[in-house]
Order: sequence, then C-alpha cells, then structure tokens
Amino acid sequence: MPKENGNTLRYAIHKGGVNIPDALEKAIARKVDKVEERLKRYHPDAADLEIRLERQEKLNSFDCAIQLRAFRETLHSRKSSPELRVAVDKSFDALMKELDHYRVRINKSLQS
Repeated sequence: MPKENGNTLRYAIHKGGVNIPDALEKAIARKVDKVEERLKRYHPDAADLEIRLERQEKLNSFDCAIQLRAFRETLHSRKSSPELRVAVDKSFDALMKELDHYRVRINKSLQS
C-alpha cells in the first residue's frame, strides 16, 4: 500500500499482521519526512522507502526492517525490540546513519 506523505517520497508499510496504533503511524510519517528532508538535494522523488513490520512470537519481539532505494543504491536497516515503537525508532535511527554515510560518499564523488 504505497503512501504519499504530502511530499514526494513514496513509501509503503507492510504490516505483517501487526496492529499499528494511529500514534505510531503518525510517528512513522514524521520519520519519513525526516528521511525526505535529508534527500532533498538528491531528488527524493527518485527514492522509494519500504517499511516491513513483523511480530516474532517465539522471541516475544517485533522486527522493523526498512529499505530505501535511492538512485543506484539500496540502504537497509533492521532492528528488533520487545516494543514495536522502539523497534521502529531504532530502525529509523540506523537508516539515518546509513543515509548520512551515503550522502558523504556522494558528496566526495561529486568533488572528485
């Protein structure tokens, strides 16, 4: 179910049978906005973000996997936690770090 958050970055949430509270959906939309803000110089309309949520019954935890396809790169993050909100927060934090490293590489290549 692709969504548009009022901006140009397309994203999809695959719930995997997980019930997502409205407050968490709004928090995810804000985090997607932050990703888009970091991509602003690099044409965020050329990127797709996929968020997969799963419940691991045996481990009593939630998984949040995020995949960002931008240009020729694909950035991944995957985190687990007993609480869904914490798994989402940690996964977006890891994605932001990956995105920062990507932006540094792009900027260096443009200067060469």
